[in-house]
Amino acid sequence: MVSLGDLEKTLYASSGNNPDPISIDFSPGSDHVAMQTDLWTVSAWKEDEVQFKGTHIIDQIEKVEAELANDLFNGKNTVARPIYFENAYNKLTLIGLTESAKRDTGETATTLTHNSIGTSSTAAAESDVNLGAEDTGGSYARKAYATAGQRKVTSQTAKYGMLWDDGDVSGVPLSIKESGVHWHVSDASTLHARVTFTTFSMSSGDLFVTQINELHQNG
Repeated sequence: MVSLGDLEKTLYASSGNNPDPISIDFSPGSDHVAMQTDLWTVSAWKEDEVQFKGTHIIDQIEKVEAELANDLFNGKNTVARPIYFENAYNKLTLIGLTESAKRDTGETATTLTHNSIGTSSTAAAESDVNLGAEDTGGSYARKAYATAGQRKVTSQTAKYGMLWDDGDVSGVPLSIKESGVHWHVSDASTLHARVTFTTFSMSSGDLFVTQINELHQNG
């Protein structure tokens, strides 16, 4: 039996680029989780089955994922199952890397402040400056990590988490296929990182969680 402590080390290792993955697949008919320190994790949940708070979303989602993995290894069912779960590798943009370098030299005072979602499946590329098709209209706006999400550093890994509900988007159903991290609430060409993933079709009562784990290490 894998202990919860050892499992957490594998899922949430705070150093090293390639911790041994534990595969947890939530496709219909199967139960499998893999977390890594240089990955995005996107997941979806039914709001009547979980109690998440945006400003604690990283702590809460990692706790739930650890409990879920423990359930699966021990054949138990003590925690809500996500309705969608996927990992994807980070793609830091060239403009994002340039902006980060300028922060180090004091040439700019920006910080990574907002999360976005969109509907384009075009693969992420380092030359991206915006999402392929950022959600627009209705009540949609990029969400601020400072007031609606969570940012933290664990050892050398910077983590940015956001909780979206059906009232945060232009309307449901919505086919969410991409997400981004920005250093501005609305300006174009402020994209630090972008990811694309298998379509999640948000419906009424769904919660959608994004987390980017950005590992800082020597090459």
